Amino acid sequence: MLGRWIAAAMVSLVLMMQSAQAQPLTVDPETIVPLPPRFDMEPPASDVPPEIAHFQDAWIGTWQDDRHILVVERVRADGHADVVFARSDSAFNGMNREWWRDQATVVDGVLTMTGFRIFRYAFDGPDRLYMTATLKNGVVTSGALVRADPARLAAGDRPNDWPWPGARVRIPHLAVRTPDGTRPITLEGTFYPPSGPERAPLAIVTHGSDVGRNQLRSWSFSTEAHWLRDNGFAVLVLMRRGRGSSEGINGEETFGRDHDGSLTDVSAGVAEAVEDIESAIAYGRTLPGVKPGKVLLAGQSRDGFLAMHYAGLKPGEVLGAVNFSGGWYPYGPVTTPYYANAGRGAAAKVPQLWLYADNDRLYKEDLIREYHEAFAAAGGSARFEILHGVPGDGHLLRLYPERWRAIADKFLASLDREH
Repeated sequence: MLGRWIAAAMVSLVLMMQSAQAQPLTVDPETIVPLPPRFDMEPPASDVPPEIAHFQDAWIGTWQDDRHILVVERVRADGHADVVFARSDSAFNGMNREWWRDQATVVDGVLTMTGFRIFRYAFDGPDRLYMTATLKNGVVTSGALVRADPARLAAGDRPNDWPWPGARVRIPHLAVRTPDGTRPITLEGTFYPPSGPERAPLAIVTHGSDVGRNQLRSWSFSTEAHWLRDNGFAVLVLMRRGRGSSEGINGEETFGRDHDGSLTDVSAGVAEAVEDIESAIAYGRTLPGVKPGKVLLAGQSRDGFLAMHYAGLKPGEVLGAVNFSGGWYPYGPVTTPYYANAGRGAAAKVPQLWLYADNDRLYKEDLIREYHEAFAAAGGSARFEILHGVPGDGHLLRLYPERWRAIADKFLASLDREH
């Protein structure tokens, strides 16, 4: 009896080992998008208009820069559609992988799903969808999808490289080389060319801090990029060194500290980020469709700070700065002098828009006003707005475009783009 048990256990162990060998050694859980075992695909009837029929297919891409699949199983002449919606895990957004079947409608070239979230899909080229999602709390996010084979998706196939909202590019660094010195390190970028045939001024967007977490993921900032494209810009999104797939080491958290541990200096990290911005500007000016001349800097949190700071360092290069909830670190004694220096450097030469919310979890209203007062007292000029009633954390103001877009559109329209 014992011998038969041992033999059976050995067979089970061998089978387990063979099964394990058939699987990748590591699987990133955020690449797993569940789907039903089969789709009920039904070709459009002859009376379905082409602008409705061309949605019927499988689509794969991103939402909130997480993996997303949409399968439109059938469409009808009245615009009603049966769809499968699926998404991956998202540690950053605190969401679990899921799929469900739902109903949608196609009206005026837009496929819309409604419920506790509103999803809108519109064509951006013959085989590409641009999506926007509005959550119940007002947050607006976006993404892009391309056509896929529904049969292969149902069989479990997934791409190694998921479609991305813009063109992925590699930005050579101007100051930092690889350890062997053979080449510059490269930074990850996403490029959104101008929406029209004419060349357009360049806008640079980058990300905030990764304090308190390992920010390993890449960000496309497609919501902000499409807003800027709608306003006549070409857009380059930058992942600074050590973040996303950018090479190099993130040294922005190298703070100077006193013997008691108190913060005394952030200059090393700020200087590093400025080098990354300089590299993105130099590279962005070489991209197709980019108009020579000054650049727009726009971003949230640490990037909003960088827009203001860089404009003070090099006002002759900056067309304008849009600062959403900007700050490097919420400690006035060390960071407020940067706002004064930026005010002296930029003065009235660089138009700036500063947008903050009164319920920012990182930057309290008193500190925000301290920053602006130091900037203005040193000669800086900015339209300064503290917005009220932003849901949740006001530091995420950029995700609520209905709160700021009218102000920001007017600001962009006022810029002198001829010099």
